[in-house]
Order: sequence, then structure tokens, then C-alpha cells
Amino acid sequence: MTAANLSAQVQALRRQLRSLLEAAHDNERKLDRFDALERRLVAVGSMEELVTLLLVDCRDDFGLDAAELWLLDPEEELRRALPALPMARAPRLLGSHAPLVALFGAVRATRLIGPDGGALLAQAFEPGTPVRSAALLPLIRQGLLIGSLHLGARDPERYDAQSGTKFLDRLAAIAAIAIESMLNRERLRRAGMTDGLTGVHNRRYFDHRSLIEFSQAVRHRYPLACLFLDIDHFKAINDGHGHPAGDEVLRQVGGLIQRSLRAGDLAARYGGEEFVVLLPRTGEAGAREVAERIRLTVQEAPFVTPEGGTIGATLSAGLAMLPANAGSFADLLSAADRALYEAKRSGRNRTVSLGDDPA
Repeated sequence: MTAANLSAQVQALRRQLRSLLEAAHDNERKLDRFDALERRLVAVGSMEELVTLLLVDCRDDFGLDAAELWLLDPEEELRRALPALPMARAPRLLGSHAPLVALFGAVRATRLIGPDGGALLAQAFEPGTPVRSAALLPLIRQGLLIGSLHLGARDPERYDAQSGTKFLDRLAAIAAIAIESMLNRERLRRAGMTDGLTGVHNRRYFDHRSLIEFSQAVRHRYPLACLFLDIDHFKAINDGHGHPAGDEVLRQVGGLIQRSLRAGDLAARYGGEEFVVLLPRTGEAGAREVAERIRLTVQEAPFVTPEGGTIGATLSAGLAMLPANAGSFADLLSAADRALYEAKRSGRNRTVSLGDDPA
């Protein structure tokens, strides 16, 4: 072997060694970034923080061009947990498994998609997203597919189908654990302020929130309306159809009330078959419109019993506005209660308003 050939081989070995060292350093840096991300995922304190970490911070830290999070949410638990997130940072909430099955099929493993997977890329990201390669990570807990995390890049070679997925698989596992933990925390939080039967807020939460709404209305001088709603002849429903049927009526009425309100309104089960509603920044005409909408919705609804039959129900509504000289929230509550009594006394299935100065 000539000196020239030996020198060429040495140079080639040096280049190969530099390449291996650069790859090792790159993997080390990548491992450090993944480790830091995992630590932050484990330490998050809210669902909003978790979603922001996955959709914003993760994209920035790893130099990605797109990141999307799909989460299964058939009971709309996550929708209630994320009311304040801007849409740019919100996950896509799925009512069924169908979109996830379309992505992963029966093989629930990380998928690396190159530029030849255009149809799948278009399916996994919002229209117009500049992505030419992607990693699709299934999120699995207790053997169940609960969502997916999509990481996309303009670089068509960023996610090569032949590359390993060890780091990505670990990220998916940690993210799934964090999501499940946050959802369980949200369930516990809601359990402490939600009526178990009807799904609306409980009396304890109402007593706390009502004082805040009262002080805000007094300080900023905006109108505050209060509705007391009571199911008519509820004892007759229990006696004639049984308590399970009565519970179903209560549960369904609670749902109808919730769906009739705006995001900033407050509904709670006050006790028995009685509900209370607070309508901030709402005048008497607007509050009456809400009360009538609820009343008519209940009147027209067929309430399904546990046996599969249907029964009818109505409710009475008492409406009061916060008096200009109110000394406490109890004044407003008392006025609404008197209005409800008048609605019951005058025939039920109606709305009675005592206005600012109830008689």
C-alpha cells in the first residue's frame, strides 16, 4: 500500500469518526431536550399548561413547523376543562375513535410519514399547514387509544420512515400519562363543585360564586338578574312514576337549563327540585327571555324514564333584579324566592318578575 493510499484511508476514517461524533453529540442534545420536555410534562399544573407545552413549546424547542393534538372527548370533559384556550393553541376534540382509526388502523404505533404520504399528511394537519414529513404519535393509556400527537416539518427528510422511534415513543407515553393525570384532576375539581345527579354546580359552589358576582355588579354598576326555577308537582312525579323517574327528570332539566345559558352565566341546583340561575350584565327583559326559554324548553321536552317511557314536566320561574340599594346578595335571592312563590301561587308553569322593587 502506497503512502498516498494510506493517507487517503486515514482521512476517510477521520471523516467517518467526525461524522459518528457529530451524530453522537446530536443524539445527546436530542436526549437532553426530550428529558427536559418530559420533566416539564410531569410537572404541569393545569390542562391549559399541558396543551400549551405540547402545541407551542414542543414545536419551538424542536424546531418544528407544526404540532397538533387530537384528544378523544365523547363526554365533553375536556371541552369543559379548556374553555379559555385560544383556538390557535387548542387541541382537536374528537367525539369518536373514527379519526384515530383512520390514522393508525389496527397498528397503534408511531408512524413516520414522508412526502409520499401526502394524503395522510393532509388528514393529520389543518388545511394549508406547510408539512412535508411528520411523526404521528398514538397516545395510549390502560391499553386504550385516547388521542394522538402530530409533529410536522417542512423538511421532507426530517421524519424518515427508516428512522428509529424510541424517543418519540417515550414522549407519547409520558404525554398520555400527563393528559390522563390532568383529566383525573379536573374530574376531582369538578366533583367538588358539581351536583352529582344533574351535572350543574352545587349549592356550595353557588354560595361562593354568587358573592363574587354580587360584589362585581355593585362595584361596576352593571345589572345582575337572579332566577329561581322549581319543577312543578315534582312529588306527584315521584309518587306516580317512582323516584328513579324523578331523578331522570331532575337530571334532564339540569341539562336543559345549562344549554339555555351563556358561558358567563351560572346555574346551580339549590336543593331538591329547585334550581337557581345568575345572569350577570343582563337586564330584566333579557333575563325574562332566558327564563321563558328555559320554561318552554322544559314544557316541550319528553322526559325519558329509566324504563324507556316518557313523561312531561313543567317548571315555574321567579325573576328578580339586583336592587340599586341592595345591602347584600341575600336581598336579591330573597326577591327571586318571593317571585317564585308568586309564580306557584298564581298557577305554575309561568315566569313572574318582581323587578327592582318587588311588591
